[in-house]
Amino acid sequence: MRLHAPVLRSGLALLLLALCGCAAGPQRDGPGDWTAGPEAGARPPGERAVPLGLTLLHVFENERSAPYFPIEGIGGVAFYGDGTLYFCDEKGGRVHGHDPADGAWFQFDNPGSRFFRPVDVRIDQFTVLVLDMDGRDLLRYELGGVFLDRLIDFTYIDPGYDRMASAFDVDLDGGMVFTDAAEDQVLVVDAYLDLQQTVGVPGSHPEQFSEPSGAVFLRDGSFVIADRGNRRLQHFTRLGYHQRTVGGEFDPDNRFLTPQGMATDAEGNLFVADPAGGMVHVLSPELDYLFGAGSGLGLHAAPVAPIDVAVGPDDQLAVSDRGRQAVLVYRIRYE
Repeated sequence: MRLHAPVLRSGLALLLLALCGCAAGPQRDGPGDWTAGPEAGARPPGERAVPLGLTLLHVFENERSAPYFPIEGIGGVAFYGDGTLYFCDEKGGRVHGHDPADGAWFQFDNPGSRFFRPVDVRIDQFTVLVLDMDGRDLLRYELGGVFLDRLIDFTYIDPGYDRMASAFDVDLDGGMVFTDAAEDQVLVVDAYLDLQQTVGVPGSHPEQFSEPSGAVFLRDGSFVIADRGNRRLQHFTRLGYHQRTVGGEFDPDNRFLTPQGMATDAEGNLFVADPAGGMVHVLSPELDYLFGAGSGLGLHAAPVAPIDVAVGPDDQLAVSDRGRQAVLVYRIRYE
């Protein structure tokens, strides 16, 4: 394509402005903190972003002045696409949301008069799904916290079994996967809310589980289960066939102590909360280990007992920390 002289001169002028430092671009606000300009994060087409580390942005502490006080047993955490942050207070029986537009916190409706024990939260399209472990059901809410209905009752989903879902994830097509703390199994539910398959039995061999405590879908529709008691992750196809195991008692390079909540970023990188290790582990889309973020982040920024993680807009990573009873929000630094 031929460039006319005025277009060429405009391009040269923009180039000179950039060389002089007048064009917008990445700017460092402080040690380890980057403020993205229009060109920040731009990569050549086809080049994958590789996480390099985490930088602390904010901590929502359990302080008396906070509108969500007291946090008594923090659980699952989730991000909506506009940056709205949600987290569960398992022991307090509450779900809280944070609106980034005005910085205000709001509380979800209680679903009834019985005790409410929310342990995990996920976003499905324009609704928020909350897993109530005591009620043994999956609840659906509006984004603003208004209760809509009970989506799944685990008392009836598989008659004859005492199902107690402890963690879950939702795929793009509406399919779901749940970890079952009572039976040490995994439940695969289709978009029509029918139980499609049960995966695994109690034990330590491949396709067996001990305290499964986290679930996440990958981009190809397969899913990963955090097999907490066996100190490993297990990867399955969408139909529930075992693919591979990462970590485990007999892996000399195993970094996991108690893997639990998980999330993926847009590139498919996997983030794993490990409360006993005080770490957030980061794996590639191929489930190869990249790095762990823990005490090396410093006293203020380090997680103590991370329970769950969620990836949000602007490369944010939220970590619900049971040890600090707080939500830690980081910026993911990419190569």
